[in-house]
Amino acid sequence: MESAWSQILGPAILFALMIVVGLQLSVADFRRVLEVPRAVVAGTAGQILFLPAMAAAIVYLFGIEPMLGVGAVLLAAAPGAALSNVLTAVARGHVALSVTLTAVSSVLAVLTIPGLTALSMHLFLGDAAEVRVPFLEVAGQLVLYLLLPILLGMRIRAWRPDSAARYIQWANRIAIVGIVALTVLGVMTGSSDLPSGAAFGRSALAALVWTVCAMGLGWGIATLLRLDLRDRFTFLIEFSARNLGLAMIVALASFQSLELALFGGVYSMSGFPLVIGTAVLIGRIAGRREAAAGSSG
Repeated sequence: MESAWSQILGPAILFALMIVVGLQLSVADFRRVLEVPRAVVAGTAGQILFLPAMAAAIVYLFGIEPMLGVGAVLLAAAPGAALSNVLTAVARGHVALSVTLTAVSSVLAVLTIPGLTALSMHLFLGDAAEVRVPFLEVAGQLVLYLLLPILLGMRIRAWRPDSAARYIQWANRIAIVGIVALTVLGVMTGSSDLPSGAAFGRSALAALVWTVCAMGLGWGIATLLRLDLRDRFTFLIEFSARNLGLAMIVALASFQSLELALFGGVYSMSGFPLVIGTAVLIGRIAGRREAAAGSSG
């Protein structure tokens, strides 16, 4: 039953969520992003260079077991999650920027994940084993769960713009329920293999600390770039929401190591819910400000 849920229900929910993202996008949004490429360049470089290094430092600080430590770096090296685009929409951030950052980091992951994971293995295990990233799985995930539903949502918006505008508010509320459902589904299908006792406590705390630091890093880089408030929220979410599914694929398909995937399971129960809650809170505050501005106008 759990297998059927994870293989059918999870992808179906994710596909629907990305249609919601597409409803809030237009070609003009991407054109504006490309007109100011420094945000994409700095956002991508910041994730690749600093997030894995920060994960390694936190692993040392909390005394995480070596294989869990490698898993933490693997998770940090993974690109932004497709759900980060949904969360950015919920937070009323810059969705086109989020989608662009996710797409660029996902393409580069074919090169960055092998090098960074091998480096972390050398650091924690003294063995820089060869890492094979399943390129076809990565490409298929990008097309099926990112590109196609977003294009469908954009097409619906172009076809029925007035209807799409009316649907966005309640669609974002449904999206929150969908995100929670996906997170619960991930916990249900992987909780039996999580670390136990003190190891779980340390890992959960480390995942929370890493998530908070990733949020701060994203916000800090966006602030240094003098980006507006929407872009800063976008960076905050994009840096802290990792592609857990891809990290699991690499751990299980490349290493045949369940232990390497365990930190990702802990992150799904501690760090990622924090990202969800932050996005919802930001969205509510932004919505109240927009409502107040509309009433005063």
